[in-house]
Amino acid sequence: MPFFSSQGATLHYQTWGHGLPLYFIHPPSMGAATFMEQRDLSREFQVVLMDARGHSFSSDGIGTLSIPEWAADFLNLADELGHEKVILCGYSSGSSVALEFALNWPERTAGIALVGAFPEVCTTLLRKEFETGIWIAKNELNQMLAQMLSFSNSKQTAHREAIAETVKDTNPSLLQSLYESGLYYNCTWRLPQLQVPTLLIYGSRDWYVHYYQYLFYKYAFQASKDMVLVGNVGHQVPTLEPDAYNAVVKRFINDLQKKDKSLMI
Repeated sequence: MPFFSSQGATLHYQTWGHGLPLYFIHPPSMGAATFMEQRDLSREFQVVLMDARGHSFSSDGIGTLSIPEWAADFLNLADELGHEKVILCGYSSGSSVALEFALNWPERTAGIALVGAFPEVCTTLLRKEFETGIWIAKNELNQMLAQMLSFSNSKQTAHREAIAETVKDTNPSLLQSLYESGLYYNCTWRLPQLQVPTLLIYGSRDWYVHYYQYLFYKYAFQASKDMVLVGNVGHQVPTLEPDAYNAVVKRFINDLQKKDKSLMI
């Protein structure tokens, strides 16, 4: 298993395939196991997965995990792998990490594909989601969280078990740190600076984050944007509708490569 060092932590990562690198960023506690269904994309691209600090085989490091720290870990991974430009594919809170990366290092970002994204938490329902996550982490209820997330994110036994094992082993202190960082993270005021191609993906039933599309279209006016609604699914688009998700991401990347031949690897 490959590892690299970043900001005092030893982090586990894995790669599948070859070509333009796609960095997948998981939600809190679920780890790289989230993206088992994205292996099909490795037929045309290089799929890169990393377990955040305190998740799966990654060490705890300095004992905190914030959105900016996580984004910096991905930059260090790109340096480790020699990737000059990457596509960042964030899922839920992982989208905040992708945004942070793209805003800080646009020269290293070929594009971002965001699922269920929100540049800040400013609605009651989403705030309650984060507050619940903080409460679960504070009370070290990983077993309960593992059951909730594994069953809500997959219908496949092997995938459910992989997600559950990661959630059970996640460091509760780092998980609490990440939920708190996500709750207060706000890059809406920076969206006018966003200039990289952006794909926004939402489940048609993901009503509690649909409002956030408005913030992207109002403030990220310099970025070329595409928005796709995937039918018959809520927040869990990559895991419950992987074929549709993979097809949308593939189309986005193929369009980028047509416009920029330097991305043809």
